[in-house]
Amino acid sequence: MRTENDSMTVLQILPALKGGGVETGTIDMARALVERGHRAIVISSGGPMVEQLKAAGVLHYTLPVHLKSPIAVFRVSRRVAEVIESHQVDVIHARSRVPAFVGFLAWRRIVGRGPGLRDRRTVPSFITTAHGIYAPHWFSRVMGWGRVVIANSEAVARHMIDTFGVPPQRIRVIPRGVDLNRFAWKEPRLSDPAGKWHIAAVGRITPLKGHRELLAAYQIVAKTYPSSRLSIVGGVEPKHQKYFNALRELVVKLGLEEQVTFTGPEPDVAKFLQGVDLCVLPSTGREAFGRILIEAGAAGVPVVATRIGGISEVVEDKKTGLLVPADPLEPMTLASAITMLLNDRAQAAALARAARKRVESHFPMSRMVEETLEVYREAHRRLRLLVVKMTALGDVVLCGPSLRALRERFPDAHITVLTGRAAMDLLHRCPHFNDLLVYDRKKDRLGMEGFRLAARLRAAQVDAVVDLQNNRISHWVGFFSLAPLRYGYSGRRFSFLLTHRVFDPDSPLPPVQHQFRLLELLGVRGADERLELWPGPADHGKAEGLLRGAWIADGQGLVAVHPSGHPRWSSKRWGTDRFVELIDRLGRESGVRVVLTGSADDRALAEKIYQAAHVKPIVAAGKTSMNELAALLARCRVFVSGDTAPLHVAAAMNLPIVALFGSTDPARHMPPAARARVFRKKLPCSPCYSPVCRRRGKGHMECMNRIEVEEVLGAVKAFLKGGVG
Repeated sequence: MRTENDSMTVLQILPALKGGGVETGTIDMARALVERGHRAIVISSGGPMVEQLKAAGVLHYTLPVHLKSPIAVFRVSRRVAEVIESHQVDVIHARSRVPAFVGFLAWRRIVGRGPGLRDRRTVPSFITTAHGIYAPHWFSRVMGWGRVVIANSEAVARHMIDTFGVPPQRIRVIPRGVDLNRFAWKEPRLSDPAGKWHIAAVGRITPLKGHRELLAAYQIVAKTYPSSRLSIVGGVEPKHQKYFNALRELVVKLGLEEQVTFTGPEPDVAKFLQGVDLCVLPSTGREAFGRILIEAGAAGVPVVATRIGGISEVVEDKKTGLLVPADPLEPMTLASAITMLLNDRAQAAALARAARKRVESHFPMSRMVEETLEVYREAHRRLRLLVVKMTALGDVVLCGPSLRALRERFPDAHITVLTGRAAMDLLHRCPHFNDLLVYDRKKDRLGMEGFRLAARLRAAQVDAVVDLQNNRISHWVGFFSLAPLRYGYSGRRFSFLLTHRVFDPDSPLPPVQHQFRLLELLGVRGADERLELWPGPADHGKAEGLLRGAWIADGQGLVAVHPSGHPRWSSKRWGTDRFVELIDRLGRESGVRVVLTGSADDRALAEKIYQAAHVKPIVAAGKTSMNELAALLARCRVFVSGDTAPLHVAAAMNLPIVALFGSTDPARHMPPAARARVFRKKLPCSPCYSPVCRRRGKGHMECMNRIEVEEVLGAVKAFLKGGVG
């Protein structure tokens, strides 16, 4: 099993390797991964830059990940999934939209099948880098689907949040970096008597780069510097061929054939910049960063650029370069800025020196690499689990050992618990999870609360759902959370929505062992069944105050009795007269006080017992929360109850238990307890699991009525004497 210090296998996926900022950043990152002992893999449709990867020891797969056809995307995603599986990839890093769809589908295919988390502590992570300010189209939303979304500028980050609803906590702003050794500093030329200045615009040939406006501006510049020349550097995609042809025609129309050169892609930008006197980036729309600006800044080439998108985060106007308005970009304004830096070379050199310092402090390659590596480590190491247990307070108490076991199995995981509103107080001090989500069933009459929860979970990028609730709502919430792994029990109507299911055994299992059978699918073995609760100082203070008000002396023996239960389950209740007799005999024969526990709904029954008893009990019903009840039970010596939630609380507080079962089976519902005595009368009709006894006449409630006061009293006395009941 890998540790956080072990090497990672990182797959980067992008359309092609034909030249550009995305491609250069991919190669830089792959090279850095190899240098740091990690394994780097790149998938693209190929291109001349592949040789740079091979020279750096990076494995490259040539696959058609650039094709936009849905059929092509699905087909190639299968092949990418094979690469991920065969190389045990830890992180899939998508750097463009079509490859992101391919990578996402391949990731889902790998994570959602096979053994899941049985033999591993993490799953491969899918992350994205938003390199551009994308149009608000559904096709662009995939760039926000990563566990972490890297933005190369604050402008891109704001766009991903505002336009695509990416939660801010999932975004990391990591500017592009430049290799300061490759892009070595060269002092700018201060003069050229012949005026043979070399101006360059480096970037893809696309309308957003402002080439039309640049040519119009250069026509003005050329009148002052007729011996200067302009190099337009960059590749042309087929969809922009018409635009490129129009640019060439414009050069002829402006009479600039002798001075303007379209060089095509430049394989060695660092070497090219050594012969450049001024770099211009005249973008007119959606410029996310402008990699050439930091490359020029590192190499000592002064820059002129437009004030748009992420450019203003890179260039400080009149400090590290000159910025001109982009909307609209006036050729005369651009020409004036270019001419200014050709006329005043001292100012140009000062700007270049300041730019170099800014690049060294803000945009070094080492910073980009380390911050990206930290994202990889974070995404790979931090598994996100959701544990669902939304109803029945007693069952929530029973899930404590499962939470503890999951934390021990996945110590670095971010664990969220989805529970009902009534259980909030019970769990809020539990140390085994990170976050608590609440499902309020009373407010969910139309079923919309479940969808809202699923939306929150989608935003949180949950990896696995552990469904201990096992009902329709929990299955749907897990499914719509889009978690690739969904664990639960088979046999329910919607259990087909689960990816990993466990079948109930033929014979009944105790409740915690039943949960552990499911956890075995996640690699949990030999877990501790012990229950636990976490009442705080305020809870213990409330319990002590209640006892002081009842004139309980220090050290006086207390026995807690819970005479009620769920309002719907009258079949679980022992007779009121029997509780009265038990209370009186305990007071007379053992000299202990009895505390009647219960909720506010049980207060009337407790008062009835109080009035009927000769030895008056302490009525705590309706006066405690569940944690306060736990604190109160910590002061007691024995607990007597039917099959109720407080029975589980008593077990969690390690209190000796006398449990009375009738309509339910203790083999399935008795909580694990070190000291317990269970009374259950075997009848043909028991366990019936009917909330109300269906028998009438003499046989009515026979399963509970056969439990005699004498035997319950004997069990309590044995515990009071330190026996085993």
